[in-house]
Amino acid sequence: MLTRTVIAAALVAAGIAATPSSAYAASAAYTPERICGHGFKRVSDGHRAMKTRDGAVFGHVYLMYSKRSGKNCVAAIKTAYTGTRTVTGAYLEVRGGGRTEDVQKYRYYAETGHVDGSWKCVRYAGWTRDPGNRVEAWGGRKTWGNCDG
Repeated sequence: MLTRTVIAAALVAAGIAATPSSAYAASAAYTPERICGHGFKRVSDGHRAMKTRDGAVFGHVYLMYSKRSGKNCVAAIKTAYTGTRTVTGAYLEVRGGGRTEDVQKYRYYAETGHVDGSWKCVRYAGWTRDPGNRVEAWGGRKTWGNCDG
């Protein structure tokens, strides 16, 4: 009887320790594919960590592309301060084309929307801040790339 009680207590403790926080579980449910929508895929050289000056990672930014529509999308997904509304932004610029930016206080991610970009070079970025609005983490590509449609 004592053995069963000890095993049950160990299993309960392990179950509690293995349960992620609700904020983590909610942020893990967001993928760039889900955020940008059906048909969007991650592109080569289209992922950057959003890092502070000290190298702390607050999230990741993804450049996405849909061959079917010829459109690009950027998703900036937080991994720090998830569930808390902090300034979070996503930016996408198409050479010779459109430019879009989304900046608000978000709990999990920011997304640019869809911009025509077939056979055009793009640059992109994502950023987020701490709740005190003092530390910013940035990631992206300042140079033109992904020009092959």
